[in-house]
Amino acid sequence: MTGRLRFAIVGCGYITQAEHVPSFLTLLPDIDVVATADPDRARAESVAAPFRARAYSDLTALLGAEEVGAVLIATRAPTHARLIAEAAAAGKPILVEKPIAYSLEEARQAAAAVEAAGVPCVVAYHRRYDDDCQRVKELIESGAIGEVRAAVSSCRLVFPSIYRRYAGASGPAPAEPVQDLPSDWLAENSIHHINLLRYWLGDVTNIHGAVYARSDHDLGIVTLEFENRVLVSHHQLRNMECGEEITLYGTRGSIRVELWYPHRPYRFPRVTQFQIDPPGWTEHAFPRSNPYTNQIRHFANVVRGQAENRSGLGDSYRDLEILKGIIDRAVYVDGASQKDMT
Repeated sequence: MTGRLRFAIVGCGYITQAEHVPSFLTLLPDIDVVATADPDRARAESVAAPFRARAYSDLTALLGAEEVGAVLIATRAPTHARLIAEAAAAGKPILVEKPIAYSLEEARQAAAAVEAAGVPCVVAYHRRYDDDCQRVKELIESGAIGEVRAAVSSCRLVFPSIYRRYAGASGPAPAEPVQDLPSDWLAENSIHHINLLRYWLGDVTNIHGAVYARSDHDLGIVTLEFENRVLVSHHQLRNMECGEEITLYGTRGSIRVELWYPHRPYRFPRVTQFQIDPPGWTEHAFPRSNPYTNQIRHFANVVRGQAENRSGLGDSYRDLEILKGIIDRAVYVDGASQKDMT
């Protein structure tokens, strides 16, 4: 596929308005939005307006009326599998927000639909398209800190008041059936860190445990083992502070990345490296672009056959398996297990 790539956006809530719309505007005219869909028609029209696109209430109506070259699915996770299957059946390449589902069976069904249709499907793990995260990957692979032995990651999240103006515009979410994963910090936030660490270090080989402070998991610590016996401690601190950091410890030094933290509230990135011999710190300075913009650009190159898929459905399914393993092993500080809480 060459020429202008015509996108349809399905789901016009917070992440679409805060990140995807500015990114699409940056990429005009090579990549354009020609249609939007959302059950809240006013919200769909609001997102469509900057592109002079047409708004619809659902994907079915959109596909029946528009000629589009690709579909961005940015709806709630329980709707992803159905929408992936519908877009794939129509022959449309798909960029879908993570997680692909809360159910492993639904995720398998989505992957089967994409494989049967033979269309590209990229899962929107924007950290894999973050310039800082790419630099860290290059440093690890170059042996800059020797053999990686351990890592500590921290995900601290506070939603700003403006978030509810986006996310709550259509009212409360409908009740959902019990699935393999709860809709909590693990599946929505920490999944980014687990996916990124797998991108850097290889697969998770063991889940040593998880401890949560209470049933809504505002505070949690997860201990994982990756390939080559790399031990990782992941900390979730919700409603306490904002920011995300990962430090990797190797036999010759360490790398600390303060991740680019968009929209809630904004924080700038930083990559620093410590070397043991001779001891000292180095800060890496290099050009940076918005990772959401990088992600859409990369997806377009995948569609055009000019790039390899960096975050496919199979890789995303593995993340869900790991999260399910964490949930199954989790305990609470009062001694209860996940099974006791359900």
